[in-house]
Amino acid sequence: MKIAVPTQDGLRIVTDFGLAEAFLVLTIQAEEIIAEELRRNPLNNYNKEPLALINDCSVVMVNKVDKSTSELIRKNDMECLETKEILITNAIIHYLKNEYRKEANMCCSP
Repeated sequence: MKIAVPTQDGLRIVTDFGLAEAFLVLTIQAEEIIAEELRRNPLNNYNKEPLALINDCSVVMVNKVDKSTSELIRKNDMECLETKEILITNAIIHYLKNEYRKEANMCCSP
């Protein structure tokens, strides 16, 4: 499974999905990260669709996302998970421990 995380620096989740300069794509197997790739987003503005860069991912982890972007992610057969975490490492640790509520599409929430 691959998880895409919008970021500016590869360390923190960007707070504005549409302006992400890159996506950190993590390949997860048997609850371990086996590969990591930073994909630069040359289309980082609201007039372009960054999902083409991550169409091989099954989950997109976001900090904040508007309803239309969330629907677009789901329309592209990806799960959209919101997290309150800012650091990618912390969010992924919570995700791997299954500390999220699927019903609310919230990751890493208490």
